[in-house]
Amino acid sequence: MNAIEICLYELTSLLERVGGLASLTLLALVAAATVLLPLRFGAGLLDPLFLTVYTAVAPLLAGNFIARGFASEKARTHIINDGDAPLAVATGKILAAALWGLFTWAVLTAIPLISLNSIARRMMLPPAALMAALALFAFSSSWLASALGSIFAVEAANPRQAQTFVRGIILLPLLIVAVTYTVLGGDARLSLMRLLESPRLPFVLLVLSIGLLVLGQLAVRHTASKIDELRHPLSITE
Repeated sequence: MNAIEICLYELTSLLERVGGLASLTLLALVAAATVLLPLRFGAGLLDPLFLTVYTAVAPLLAGNFIARGFASEKARTHIINDGDAPLAVATGKILAAALWGLFTWAVLTAIPLISLNSIARRMMLPPAALMAALALFAFSSSWLASALGSIFAVEAANPRQAQTFVRGIILLPLLIVAVTYTVLGGDARLSLMRLLESPRLPFVLLVLSIGLLVLGQLAVRHTASKIDELRHPLSITE
């Protein structure tokens, strides 16, 4: 199969990739609970900083998807025995995880915004350019997180171990950003807030997204080489 066919196969294996019906039901309940966010944040849901940080849900859920796509026993058997090109396998699985991350982000963003508009009884939406840039950023961050996670997941003992690594990939940068923000001086914070509130934010997100996609592609190729090594382990005599 080529990369697109593998991607479609992964998406049709959704229940297995997200951890079964119980996990999917839990995710649906979390999505339903987001209708309460407007009661807590009100119009603050439209704040660019909140919306940008909120995109972290995309790579987190994509990481769970990719962990089972590589580290589960059934998936590992397919990777070793199916004979598909390693680059196609890596690309297809990572693309499916990134699309899942984008889809879940879209749902978890749309529900509270719909709830906000219902409560306010008037149209309150972020700028279209910002939402388009955030969607690309959600996809590209999911792509990079899944690609980096797949490097480890190929050799992980089980999906749980792979998930731990992927979550670390995502949470560590967020922690670094949070700590950095707390130690910034007042002028630096003010400049950052001006950037987040300026019309340039969609352009900045676009540039960042392109960089994440490029880095992710490098990681995809590394995963492909790991798959090839898994299929053709070096002998002691070689």
